[in-house]
Amino acid sequence: MLNASFTPDPAQGLAALAVIIFIGVALYIRLRPRRRRRSRRNGTYSSWQGTAPHRTQGLQRAQHANPPHQPSPDLRDPAQQMHAIARVEFECTPLLNQQESRLLPLLESVIRDLRAGHRVMAQTSLGELLRPRESSATESDRSAAFASINSKRLDFAIIDRTGRLAVAVEYQGDGHHQGNAFMRDAVKREAVRRAGIPFVEVEPDFDPTHLRTRIMGLLTQPKPAAPKSTARKSTAQKSTAPIPAMPNPAVLKPAVNITPLHSHRP
Repeated sequence: MLNASFTPDPAQGLAALAVIIFIGVALYIRLRPRRRRRSRRNGTYSSWQGTAPHRTQGLQRAQHANPPHQPSPDLRDPAQQMHAIARVEFECTPLLNQQESRLLPLLESVIRDLRAGHRVMAQTSLGELLRPRESSATESDRSAAFASINSKRLDFAIIDRTGRLAVAVEYQGDGHHQGNAFMRDAVKREAVRRAGIPFVEVEPDFDPTHLRTRIMGLLTQPKPAAPKSTARKSTAQKSTAPIPAMPNPAVLKPAVNITPLHSHRP
């Protein structure tokens, strides 16, 4: 027969209660619904699930989004220039725009009818046609003046048979009235004027007959004589001065009488 007076052990009861609590907490954590993260951009909830990315992957994405600052290449170095052009592809572009293309045939017809050996050049660097006169200023001033015109281009340059600039033609299209284009044209106009070369500005609504007559008159007018430099003038004056005649050596008398020494025999 069983003993009716059964007394439970308190230690076993506490252990069983602790096991039940542990199992309950584990089941709650396992089965509870996950709360979706809220996106900061558009206010929606993100439904991403999975393992967290590795730390190195996050660093790689950050470096790709914000690449480190690289110093700009020195394009004065031809090697850096080769690296720069190796990264892109090139294509041909028209030398003249649609408005400037109307003016080129007219200028070519003028020099063709004149038959004086002129040629028409388009988009020519002003530094290839003009240079500061060596006797006009100091070396630093000449270098600064040449740097100011070297990057400028003439729309059309009419050169003579010797290859020198005879008439500069600038087409005042839409692009010549934007930004600082007015000042760039003023620099070209002043440099050409100081060289004594005519500077013709053509408006979009030009009259072909009037422009043709004007260009023809500028190419046929006599050129002024070049001024003579002061150095050449002074040299010429010195060369025309009379040269004194050299005295006859036979007439010259010695300044000191020299008595020859004679040997005496005993």
